[in-house]
Amino acid sequence: MVEGDVFREVEEELRRERLKALWDRYGALFMAAALAIVLGVAGYKGWQYWTAYQAAAAGSKYDSAVKLVEEGKTDEATQALETMTVSGPSGYRGLARFRLAAQKAKAGKKVEAAQLYDDLAGDSSIDGVLQSFARIRSAMLNLDTADFTEIKNRLNDLTGADSPWRHSARELMGLAAYKAGKTQEAQGLFNQILGDPVTPQGLRQRAQMMMSLIVDSQGTRTGSEKPGEKSGAPTEQTN
Repeated sequence: MVEGDVFREVEEELRRERLKALWDRYGALFMAAALAIVLGVAGYKGWQYWTAYQAAAAGSKYDSAVKLVEEGKTDEATQALETMTVSGPSGYRGLARFRLAAQKAKAGKKVEAAQLYDDLAGDSSIDGVLQSFARIRSAMLNLDTADFTEIKNRLNDLTGADSPWRHSARELMGLAAYKAGKTQEAQGLFNQILGDPVTPQGLRQRAQMMMSLIVDSQGTRTGSEKPGEKSGAPTEQTN
């Protein structure tokens, strides 16, 4: 046997002894770590499966509730949606809450519907765009009973140029201003709608209609004044 072979055998023997010593000392830890990795992967895969299963089941329940609505089975639909708002996965809980609010509004239960929309608007777990939509819907339901200040407080920050809900917010605020007799503010808001190049056509036509109403009402007031009178000024008395 040559000298090189002897040294190689000695090195291999030393290496085996070191590995055996390491295994004797840390083998249990290596096994535990490997087992933890296997269990972690299995747990993650199981969680993915369970999440997908729950989502599919929730989607089926939501579709069934919508079908009940379409079939006019209001009570059954409401019960199914209310159940989902409590026990469904987070995404479907939000969908069910919006659908339930719309169902209440359609049934003429405006106060209940507005409260549901207010709850959605104040829920930070919901996407900000949807929170703003809930504010629009609540303001719409409160338009007949709320004063202009309340509607303005609800919607004023949604009228900015960067707001995706600016068209609806401006229209609702304009209607509230017109109802309150604040024609200048109403004109300003409807002019914003007409001056926005991306205003939807239907809303643009409604804004033009409201502007015509405002102009006509102003003309009617002016035409009803007696000759020689100025609007808001007392008439001159003669002896």
